[in-house]
Amino acid sequence: MASVLRVGIVGATGYGNYGHHLDTAYDGLSNVEVVAVADPDADGREAAAARTGAQSLYSDYREMLRAENLDLVNVCPRNLTDHAEMVIAAAEVGVRGIMCEKPMAPTLAHADAMLDACQRAGTRMAVAHRRANAYERHGKQLVDEGLIGDVRIIRAHGKADHRSGGQDLMVLGTHMMDSIRYFAGADPVWAFGHVTQDGRDVTSADIRQGDEGIGLIAGNGVQSYYTFANGITATFESVPGYPISDLTATWLGFEVYGTEGVMSLRSSPSGELYVYPHGQWTPEDSHAWERVSIDEWDNHPDGSVRSDQERMLLSNTLIAEELVLAVNEDRDVEAVSNGHDGRAALEMIMAVHESQRLQTRVEFPLRNRDNPYDTWLAEAGAVPQ
Repeated sequence: MASVLRVGIVGATGYGNYGHHLDTAYDGLSNVEVVAVADPDADGREAAAARTGAQSLYSDYREMLRAENLDLVNVCPRNLTDHAEMVIAAAEVGVRGIMCEKPMAPTLAHADAMLDACQRAGTRMAVAHRRANAYERHGKQLVDEGLIGDVRIIRAHGKADHRSGGQDLMVLGTHMMDSIRYFAGADPVWAFGHVTQDGRDVTSADIRQGDEGIGLIAGNGVQSYYTFANGITATFESVPGYPISDLTATWLGFEVYGTEGVMSLRSSPSGELYVYPHGQWTPEDSHAWERVSIDEWDNHPDGSVRSDQERMLLSNTLIAEELVLAVNEDRDVEAVSNGHDGRAALEMIMAVHESQRLQTRVEFPLRNRDNPYDTWLAEAGAVPQ
């Protein structure tokens, strides 16, 4: 029997909190015990302890890492400011696995440092992307089985709500970039990005600080294009006013266009899967979209419908289960997004802004590992608004 893995939870109430319920990702798992919580906020610590059953509470995650002999650490805050420092500190004390909230880091330099620390320590890392969803996993299986023929194009879109543009690209686009790579089955070769403010190209005067510690961003409109090593192409868009406000939740997702059909995955994190059984749509076409349902994901055993939060918790548990397996089997995280996937998604995001800055397409891997807007302002001798 495998020994019980000791888990420490890092949260930050009022400063990213516990992400999307990442503190309770291990609920119901055997051979795993949440033993400690670190949170600078006293009330937040107590609430997290009540949710997780943790007996040891700390105001500083560094003290927790020093005092507890932890196997796993969850870096939960949605705010990215301290992600790199938290992950590196956990790896340096020798934890065996880390679950990190998305996006992974504010810059590629931070992500590089996180992965380097994990590699040196032999620490496995998982990133909380939406591919840990029954519909996305099933959709990938159907694509691999040839349901829609050979994949040609993947078209992804953010919510385009009040965060439309740069904020949407970073906060929710990280899911889409990870999903694009997942379904493309390859890495991008080059990208071209177009970033706009109210329809015009952004200038240095449009650069501003994004929310949740994501760093400098610009624009309320983003459109990007990617080519992959296997010939598949992909796009991402987030432009204001499209879709209309009451459709933003279901608009978040992507379509996979194949030679024999189209697949649509929508409504993260709950998940919806549709298939159009024909390779080309025309106005007079008699074919109809078919919805694919996964009853055990959508409903409880008694038939009652699971809430969105319950399905999010299921996604988190899938990530936790895979991280535990990777640690116990001494292998990379494979069934969900790992640290390299998290960095690759971030690189696809940064490529959009770097392309806009340089006014040309950019190749992977990106040479500039800093935030492109920091580079832009440094070259212009300006400061963000």
